[in-house]
Amino acid sequence: MNILEEKKELRKKILNLRKEINSTEKKNFDNIIHKKFFESKFYSQCRNIFVYISYDSEIDTKTLIIKALKDGKNIYVPRTNYKTKLMEAVKITSLENLIEDRYGILQPKESELSTELNNIDLVIIPGVAFDINGGRMGYGGGFYDRYLNKCKKDIFKIALAYDFQVIDYIPMDKHDISVDCVITNTKEIIIRYQTSIR
Repeated sequence: MNILEEKKELRKKILNLRKEINSTEKKNFDNIIHKKFFESKFYSQCRNIFVYISYDSEIDTKTLIIKALKDGKNIYVPRTNYKTKLMEAVKITSLENLIEDRYGILQPKESELSTELNNIDLVIIPGVAFDINGGRMGYGGGFYDRYLNKCKKDIFKIALAYDFQVIDYIPMDKHDISVDCVITNTKEIIIRYQTSIR
């Protein structure tokens, strides 16, 4: 089995597990993960956060975004172009006035101005699975890998995940982006310590 086939099988398995969580358990896990994130030094020290807007069975980031905005953080969310396969960061002040893309994922309108990711301190990066060394497996589109590879290398990347999304090893190639920290409902795995914040 080659690396693509291996990833495809693993992606399917983890996504099925994630969809099987009942709503009560999911909400409980999400609340625990949110609490850990808000109590972390990564959150207290940062000012500008780039965060995906949760969809389907992903850990809820909408609640996280609303609280971060109330806390005075600058929040940027992705806007994707499926024709060009490119992604950009757009600053928002609320979750209102967003539109659904072709998959039903909320994102800013085309008329909203984008920003350079180099202005951002912290990225909350989505993914299907992560490993104990920071390896990440996304959804297969490569949007984050392409985007983050063009940005400064020391930008701090956090993943929020359920325990079963963290495995021992994920096959990676040279273009795949790794994460620096994984926060789950039972643990925090810090792969690289944050060195500086603006």
